[in-house]
Amino acid sequence: MGFKVNDFIENKLNGMYGLLDNKIKPMLVNEVKSNAYWKDRSGDARRGIKGSVEGSGRKYTLSLIPSEEYGEWLEEGTGIYGPAGKPIVPVNKKILSWVDEDGNRHFAKLVKGIKPMPIIKDTLKNNKDNIANKIIEYWSE
Repeated sequence: MGFKVNDFIENKLNGMYGLLDNKIKPMLVNEVKSNAYWKDRSGDARRGIKGSVEGSGRKYTLSLIPSEEYGEWLEEGTGIYGPAGKPIVPVNKKILSWVDEDGNRHFAKLVKGIKPMPIIKDTLKNNKDNIANKIIEYWSE
């Protein structure tokens, strides 16, 4: 009897990586991509969102990661809205310059930045119970 319980536990522990990598991670990545509420320009930020599973045995880490550098800016915000909490100002020149999606050039001495759009953080938070239930269901099979 004891060996069957140990075998069951060992088999379930060995299957945890597959559960996280093949079922839970794709579900979360698809939800992030579907629900991202920023305005796409190239689609690279949305397309580039990836998932990662690391670990083994009894300890795993599941991560959702923006692949584009600016994906982190979308998630955390920039300027006064971001981690630095300060306006964006020129470093090497006297004025900032950029071209918007309509091709219009803009100039400014400083910009406030963009407000965070934490779709990755929100998705993980909103799916906490769902993830737990999928793990419980897996161990109950």
